[in-house]
Parts: sequence; structure tokens; C-alpha cells
Amino acid sequence: MATGTALSLPGDQALYALLPLYFQEIGLLPFQVGILLSANRWIRLFTNHLAERLTGQYPAHLMLAGSLALGGLLSAVYAASSSFFILLAARCLWGLCWSFIRHISVMGVALTSDPLDRGQMMGHYNGISRLGSVTGIVLGGILFDVIGFTYTMVVFCVASLLAIPFALSSGIQLVGTHNTKWETNKTGLGHHSLLTCGFCIGRVGPGLLMSTLGFILLSRYGQQVDLFGLLVGIATLNGLLLGCRWVLDTLGAPIYGALIDRAGLYIGAPLCFIVGIMAMLLLALDDDLAILSASIIVFFVCGTALSTVISAEASHQGSRVFARYATATDLGAAFGPVIGWTAYEFLDIPDLAFILGALLYTIGLLAALIAFRPPSTLEAHQE
Repeated sequence: MATGTALSLPGDQALYALLPLYFQEIGLLPFQVGILLSANRWIRLFTNHLAERLTGQYPAHLMLAGSLALGGLLSAVYAASSSFFILLAARCLWGLCWSFIRHISVMGVALTSDPLDRGQMMGHYNGISRLGSVTGIVLGGILFDVIGFTYTMVVFCVASLLAIPFALSSGIQLVGTHNTKWETNKTGLGHHSLLTCGFCIGRVGPGLLMSTLGFILLSRYGQQVDLFGLLVGIATLNGLLLGCRWVLDTLGAPIYGALIDRAGLYIGAPLCFIVGIMAMLLLALDDDLAILSASIIVFFVCGTALSTVISAEASHQGSRVFARYATATDLGAAFGPVIGWTAYEFLDIPDLAFILGALLYTIGLLAALIAFRPPSTLEAHQE
């Protein structure tokens, strides 16, 4: 399942690196870019719950294979069309596909994980699957500078279709899991605070930062930058920086998950939010390329750790709880591109994305302090 997920992602992830640099050539307006990069998340506010219901009633591995097939073909649509409405329809269909791919895969991890190691196990799944994101963003930026947008998407379409056999061979079945004992909130976590954490994580990382970073780099440094004595295109730089997130997922997610499993969510989650706030503020205050790159990497470490362990906690509480958490995350991620690009169009302040990111992570910090209390506090509260 992790390998199939990895193969499904390059076409989608490449859009975050390339569309902010390519939109003018195909006649799109800035606010349309924001809509396209968030449309797949808006539709998931509805399709996440559809996936939760259907995967509890029908063969999950067949639905996973169908979702991977359709998702791969959509990369060909990105390559062939410059129409905003066709691209919008394709992005909505990808959102539908991703609801099934994510739900089936994450619940498969939850079914086979020990509660004491669920963060680490989710980290292993994220690490393997995010290889596809690394490929889409890093290789997408390089291919864009070499062969152009259209051929890049055709290459990713062919690669994504290779995911289908992996889904068929997984044999995963989720029939009946939506009504299991996991539905009870054993840990006493406040659901509203848990969902708020997911909303903030989605809105800042996948939403604001990934959808606007390319344009921020372009506005700060121009079409090319000096990188270790070499002139590189801004698309390549953007792809490398965004790809760091997925490299960190691949190499670090199991480690972050294991560390927070040992330390406890009540320590690890607030600490990651605090460091993420500091990184966002530094991004807003300093234009130096080295500081910008380092701050982005630190922020991605925090975001990867938070996404890994909090999604693991939500999935362990049950299929229905995870569907709600995924929807909260998608809601945040859907708002991010729209707000970031709308702010640019009407205020002409690209760096505003970093300030908004710091404010949202502050809200996430407060929610984490409420949701993830030390065990002694929970026991006293229950008594």
C-alpha cells in the first residue's frame, strides 16, 4: 500500500512546485491558481466520509486499485489542458481518489499496529509513500526546466499507473471496521482540540507554504539564483526546497514517531508547534537564502513529526474519528492556497504567508496543550 501510494503522488505534488511558476503561460489568474491547488482538498470535505463508509462495506483493495488508476490518468489531463474549468474538474476528481487512497492505507496501518508503536509505524508508512512526493516535487522542478510542463506530466502519468498491481496484491479488507471498539475515545483527548490541531497543520504546511513558496522565491530572488556557485532556475530551487519535506518524511518520519511515542504527545506536539512558530517568524523577517532554506527545513521537520503522530492517534481511535480528523486537515489545507494567493492579489505582500503561518501554529499550540495533557492530569480529571 505504501508503494502504491508513492507511485500515485508525483503528478499531484508537481503541481505545487510548477503551477505557481507556469500559470501565466496558460492564461490563469493568481486567484485561479489558489483555487486549483486547493480544490482537491475542498472536495475531500465530502469524499473523506464517503470513503469511510464504502470501505467498511466493499472490498477495499479493489477500491484502492480503481482510485490509483483514475488518479494516474489525471496527470495526463494536467498535461493536455489549459482550461481552468477542465483543470478544476480534474483536481476535484483527484481529491476523490486521494480520500480512498489515504483512508484505506492509513486504516490498514492502524489495523496492524501496536498502540505503543503507532507513531513509529505510521512514520514507516509515511516514509515509504512520500518517496512519490519527493519525486514529484524535486524531479518535477528539474524536468520542468529541461523538457517543460506538458512532458513532465506525461512522464508522471505513466509512472502513476504502475501503482495498480500493488493495490491489487495488498489484500487489505476494512469491512466492518467503522463500527469497531476503536470508536470510543479511550485516551480522553478532546475531539475538538484534536481536529483543531489537524486544521492548523494542514493549513500552514500543505496549504499556505507549499502553494506559495515558488512565487515568494520568484518575487525575492528573480528567475535564477546562485546556489553554491552555480546559477539554477527558480523552479529547480523551489522543487529542491519543497522536496526537503518529503525527504524528511522518508528518512525521518519513523524516527520522529518513535521519539514522540517515548516522550508522549503532551511533550512532543507542543514542542513541535513552538519550533514551527519560530521558523515561520524567521522566514518572514530575513531574506537571506541560506537562512530561508534552513528555516524551511526546520519547519518541515516539525510539520512531518506533527502530521505523523497526530494522524496515528486519530486513526487508532477508529475509522470514523480518522475521517473527521482527515477532513479537518483537508479543510485547513484547502483554505491555505486560497488565502495565500488572494492576499497576494489584493495586498501584494507575498511574505504575508509566513506571518499567517506563525499565527495558525500558535492556535495549534494552544489546541495541543488542551488535547494532549500529561497522564496525571487526565487521571485527576477523570476522577
